[in-house]
Amino acid sequence: MTLNLLGLAADRLVYLAQSQSVLAGNIANTDTPGYVPKAPVAFSNVLNGGGNLAMVTTSANDIPSPAGQSFSTRIATVAAKSPDGNGVSLESQLAAIAGNQINQQYAVNIYKTYLGMFTTALGPNP
Repeated sequence: MTLNLLGLAADRLVYLAQSQSVLAGNIANTDTPGYVPKAPVAFSNVLNGGGNLAMVTTSANDIPSPAGQSFSTRIATVAAKSPDGNGVSLESQLAAIAGNQINQQYAVNIYKTYLGMFTTALGPNP
């Protein structure tokens, strides 16, 4: 079995972009009464399932997914809710976005490194 590292890094970047959308949706619903935050599925689940997971809504009050977006979310476990039933913790969502940004930069660095290795191996253009 061969491993396509460039393809894997590209898939990871797509996953992280979709993960960022889920986290942004949580932040957008910070003041929505009764909103339950969502968390992206693990990247390993995306790889095992082929990456073709459908967006899931859990309530009629959820913001609908953009057309053509395929990404699954699950309900995040929430320790505390606000008095109106909203379970979004702004601090934890911002921390998750910061972690996501670090992972995006890491995936870009891997992609650039392997692309540079291929370019070196192939040599200069004639």
